[in-house]
Amino acid sequence: AQAKERALTLPPGIRRGWGVACGYKNVGRGNAIPDSAGASVEATPDGRLLVRAGAVDLGQGLAVVLSQMAAQEFGLSPQLVDVVLGDTGQTLDGGPTSASRQTYVTGNAVRMAAIHLKESLVMVAAESLDMPPDSVVFADGQAQAKTGGAGLALGQLVTLAQAEGRPTQMEFIYTPPPTVPLGQAGDSHFAYGYACQAAQVEVDTATGGVRVLRVIAAVDVGRAINPLALEGQIEGAVVMGIGFTLTENFVVEEGVIRTDTLAKLKIPTIHAMPEIQTIIVEHPTADGPHGAKGAGEVPGIPTAPAITNAINNAVGVRIRHLPVEKNELLKTIQGSPDDESRHNAE
Repeated sequence: AQAKERALTLPPGIRRGWGVACGYKNVGRGNAIPDSAGASVEATPDGRLLVRAGAVDLGQGLAVVLSQMAAQEFGLSPQLVDVVLGDTGQTLDGGPTSASRQTYVTGNAVRMAAIHLKESLVMVAAESLDMPPDSVVFADGQAQAKTGGAGLALGQLVTLAQAEGRPTQMEFIYTPPPTVPLGQAGDSHFAYGYACQAAQVEVDTATGGVRVLRVIAAVDVGRAINPLALEGQIEGAVVMGIGFTLTENFVVEEGVIRTDTLAKLKIPTIHAMPEIQTIIVEHPTADGPHGAKGAGEVPGIPTAPAITNAINNAVGVRIRHLPVEKNELLKTIQGSPDDESRHNAE
């Protein structure tokens, strides 16, 4: 099939190839390093929720995920949940925004705080509606009987709770399952994310130029809390991986950064974007919030080896260092004896 494609569609000197790579990454700090995170959830008289967490949203969509965690417990739209992040004057310590941990650790903290707050407000609703607490559910922004019927809006419940002196805000500090130092018997991390990618590239054997045509990216995140945002995160990781593999070369000379602009670093432009197909794999993890593990860095791990494997498939050259500089690749393709990166195809 590949030979047919080349004969029918590719001009002379152009070669195409597919490469596949897989990877995995820890979720959480692990290695017996403390890894707790705290959060609070408050219900307000206007029928809204306010989530406070010490974590930082670096663009991964954490604020929306936390709003969804709290909203889920109260049968609310996430649009009725306000989120305060990273304000040390208002929030509990969320730990570092690293190790792909925030959805798992801070997400669990928010979820548990919301559950405890709901339990407190259920008692208020049960008294007011004259029914057993285990008969009360939250749906459509109100507390009502499981069988339906009239209920109390969240804002009304808050007013009643405040009048009775009951709490309308709950805090929770979540600590994930224990881990052990690397090399000791036991789990060095409490969860792992997995990813697999297939990349198709086109190599110009006359210039050494490489173009990524398609990437199929599958990621196991446990449970996708926000599938659309996750799709965007996977696509972003692929683009970062393309830059890392083909163009970006961060240069530091005697402690001075020489590539001090994005243009000098040569990050990918829109012209370098391939067709990206994302596949979200959901294999729930036992202790994650609703089975989620999070994504974080894991979607970007297989991109570089998938691309370099595709180059090898296309032209029989095994890449040993990054970025893939086209002049060096051209010399290797042509079998130049002075090219240190020359290697036989594997």
